Amino acid sequence: MYYFCDMLNIELKFRAFNKKTKKLYRSGALSFSTERHSFMMYTDKELDDAKDDDIELMQFTGQKDINNKEIFQRDIILIDDSKNIIVWDNNRGGWSYTDVDRRLKMTPFGRSEANRSEVLGNEFENPELLKP
Repeated sequence: MYYFCDMLNIELKFRAFNKKTKKLYRSGALSFSTERHSFMMYTDKELDDAKDDDIELMQFTGQKDINNKEIFQRDIILIDDSKNIIVWDNNRGGWSYTDVDRRLKMTPFGRSEANRSEVLGNEFENPELLKP
């Protein structure tokens, strides 16, 4: 399930990694609570019983790679012959990518970068990709 923001023309999609089952799920509707400072995800039954600490939520960047694969936060991509990870950059308020060691500066990530990148996996299902 996804949400669509007409004003900004942005698709808001999420996926969730369950650390206990080691499975990745597309999330359904999200319900945020200001009282509990957490969220509930309405999707697969396995996630209904999961605690907040067991779930890593990742947002869709709105971009697709050279193979037309959706690019999500914390995906590991190959761009300009190097492995990088997609992150949210609070300083610029947008998507960026940085080396898998997270030592180099963050580079803005938009359509032109997505058009020359390839998703290799993500840091949860493919932790071996975090090695430079």
